[in-house]
Amino acid sequence: MAAVDVPTRPRFVMAATVAAVAIVTLDTTILNVAIPTIRTDLHTSLASLQWVIAGYSLTLGSLLIIGGRIGDLFGVRRTFVTGAILFACGSLLASVATTTPTLVVGEAIIEGIGASLLFPASLATLSRTFQGPARAKAFALWGGVAGAAAALGPVIGGWLTSDYSWRWGFRINVVVAPLAALAAHAALPADERRDRRPRLDFGAAMVLATGLFLVVFALTEAPDHGWLANRGAGLAIAGVTVWSSAWPASPVVVAAAGAVAALLGFVRLEQRGKQSHPEPLVDLGLFHSRAFGGGLVTAATVVMAQAGTMFVLAVFLQATHRLQPIAAGRWLLPVGLAALAGAQLGGRGAGKRGAMTVVRAGIVVQLAGLLTAATILSTDVGWATLAVALSMFGVGAGMASSQLTGLILAEVPRDRAGSASGVATTNNAIGAALGVAILGAV
Repeated sequence: MAAVDVPTRPRFVMAATVAAVAIVTLDTTILNVAIPTIRTDLHTSLASLQWVIAGYSLTLGSLLIIGGRIGDLFGVRRTFVTGAILFACGSLLASVATTTPTLVVGEAIIEGIGASLLFPASLATLSRTFQGPARAKAFALWGGVAGAAAALGPVIGGWLTSDYSWRWGFRINVVVAPLAALAAHAALPADERRDRRPRLDFGAAMVLATGLFLVVFALTEAPDHGWLANRGAGLAIAGVTVWSSAWPASPVVVAAAGAVAALLGFVRLEQRGKQSHPEPLVDLGLFHSRAFGGGLVTAATVVMAQAGTMFVLAVFLQATHRLQPIAAGRWLLPVGLAALAGAQLGGRGAGKRGAMTVVRAGIVVQLAGLLTAATILSTDVGWATLAVALSMFGVGAGMASSQLTGLILAEVPRDRAGSASGVATTNNAIGAALGVAILGAV
């Protein structure tokens, strides 16, 4: 390959990647609190609107690894810019939607595809641009913004919906996403020219997408339908019943079985295709690396705890304190702000003590905050008392999460950074869904 040497501008790179993670993370959390208003404006049902959010998660979770590999094959800068433009186009369509199908196409499909390109490309960009202490700080800022955006989403969404319009939740993306694309195009070096035309293994990609779709679907639907026996909830898509409420088995069982079969089939395809297709979708050899494989397991555990805890607390506060969703979001705001502070603390600590030490310390602090919250939690707990425990939890989560991604990608070859980033982000998405499903069931 012949590389075109164009100097990078770290500040513009950082601005582009931070903007990308912010809009992708904010998108669903902003929309969650706006659902009742959207339901009234579009004269539709709650079940239909639930597929707007679920559809986005399904599209994103299914295509993240494929989006990352596209970045490796066709260039990270090109993929980043394309993802940002698609995300903006989907947001524009969703912002003018007058029917639920239009909203589904804009939000769940077009935005989901754009995010699946944008998210792993932003991580691969950081991995390629920054080295040494600067790398730790860059991943710290990226992780901190992701955590803060998740916590701020309900507050921002409630404010926009109450004082302006739910459509502004999408219009923000129409402005920010193109700016991120311009910053990335100006700051990143031109994509390398390959000696031969890159080829994506579409057969393996379809099998992998199917398997991941079924995984995310099973984890998302398990709380409503049950893991094994059907709880009496039917399943309808676009008004068509695809699973009757009278059937004894849960659709989750079928989805989970299909997911296992598809993912095992994908592994067999990748193993057999080394000679016929020299550019595998996922380099299975990466999992032999202790930093990569062990880091994925640790990251999934940390994310499961974060997502599950936030879900349970949101439900608990709304049930015991009679809080509206936006008010519950304010109660949980200390987690996001503390996560941002913890990420910066972790970035500085990694340069002095090492990223692994920071991750271990962050997990200990996060666990201490979780145990403290469990001890003081009661039906009459006050905001200030809970905020102390949640801040401790958030600081630990920010420290651990921000450095885990850097550790996972530390030993990944440059030409596999995109697909490895896709694996890392998919791992986090599945971990979050699993945390909510398990703790929600308990």
